[in-house]
Amino acid sequence: MPVCAPGIGQAPSYVNGFVMTSMNAADSAAQLLIVPGGTTPGAVTMTYSAVHKLWELYERFEKTGVQRQQRIILAPREASEAMPARAAQTNAALQKRIKQLPGSVDVILETSGSTTGNPRLVGLSFGALVASARATHEALGGPGRWIVALPVHHVAGLQTLIRTCVAEASPIIADMSAGFDEEALTVACRTGADDGDNRAYLSLVPKQLHDALEAGGELVEQLARLDAVLVGGAGTSSNLLDRARAAGINVVTTYGMSETGGGCVYNDTPLPGVQIRTVDGRIHIAGPVLMDGYVDGFDRPFDVEDGQRWLRTSDAGEWDGHRLQVLGRADDVIVSGAVNVAPTRVADVIAAAKDVSDVAVVALPDEKWGQVVAAAIASPCIRAKIDEAGADLPAHENEVYAKFAKQIRDLVGEQLGRDHAPRVIAVVNELAVTPLGKVDRHAVGAMVANLVASEAAWVR
Repeated sequence: MPVCAPGIGQAPSYVNGFVMTSMNAADSAAQLLIVPGGTTPGAVTMTYSAVHKLWELYERFEKTGVQRQQRIILAPREASEAMPARAAQTNAALQKRIKQLPGSVDVILETSGSTTGNPRLVGLSFGALVASARATHEALGGPGRWIVALPVHHVAGLQTLIRTCVAEASPIIADMSAGFDEEALTVACRTGADDGDNRAYLSLVPKQLHDALEAGGELVEQLARLDAVLVGGAGTSSNLLDRARAAGINVVTTYGMSETGGGCVYNDTPLPGVQIRTVDGRIHIAGPVLMDGYVDGFDRPFDVEDGQRWLRTSDAGEWDGHRLQVLGRADDVIVSGAVNVAPTRVADVIAAAKDVSDVAVVALPDEKWGQVVAAAIASPCIRAKIDEAGADLPAHENEVYAKFAKQIRDLVGEQLGRDHAPRVIAVVNELAVTPLGKVDRHAVGAMVANLVASEAAWVR
């Protein structure tokens, strides 16, 4: 069944059963192939077929030097946007956004926009994605089969398919389209671990790792049998990592983004071929994994020195020449009373506290301090106790709320200093997340502000 529809007045062409359409003014010789994202078996199989087509063209070029005659540009989208009923509309909307299209671009990915609130279209060459896949296998000890448990319209999920092609293997699908599925992930991990002819790998977001550890039982046993479990490092608490490693799981933290073809720093160490530096506290990245640029007209954030492109990220970090510590987005640093507070460090301390399942630290404007540190803490256990003590009471009059807030402030104060302790604490059952499972910082900040206004958050 076709997953794309031709635009109005355009004649379709076909490859592997997909309908493609010629690009508009951006590049009339290119053909845009919209494929479905998500993690359902049907969608993943369709997208894998398209990825494998690009892999065949790339591999032939590597072996023979023969350039591709057919230019296919892969554009993974959410499954609902790529199915026949909406494909033509998606195609037209996507082409309208494309302002520039370098001849080397093979894949167009949309960033989540979870931090900037403004998704961008990232143009990547297949060579950059393959370089990332090969460097990943080198860092992990060799190629292997990959379990697909992340949406393939985002870079982390798409890379599981590209690594699978490079490994000349087949993907193992764990359908997470309806939310975390313990049974589906258990079966997928067992399948990978039982394949004695191949190494087996899995890529997760921190929330999925947390849910897996909470599920326990056979799932954790099967996770421990895998050769490695990748998990996004910047938003992963040390407490969560300690729990996973204590259970025997070989967790590898990753840092990267769509612009770097996925993770490019593993366990704080750059992948082979990747270079790191910091300039005024911001992380800069160089290497063969970088995007060509944004295709929707945004400025290309590169510095070129001696022919080497350096990607200027928006992340703050500390680099000692060997290891990178990511401190979060540079523009997320909270300046409270002339003190610079790194939200990531505060969140990491709070995440280690008892009964805390998730946490996000954001800034709120304040007339006296300029900004104050606000912590949104997901803790169903503490939330239930607060409600039992008096759900209708303002937060500052609720003894349970006040006691818990003091514990959190004391914990942060002891480890980072009192200036870093949150002055606003909101206890909720869960935090807002993006479809990929990342904390939606914009939504969390708005929620905390509303809770403060209604006296439902504790304020010092």
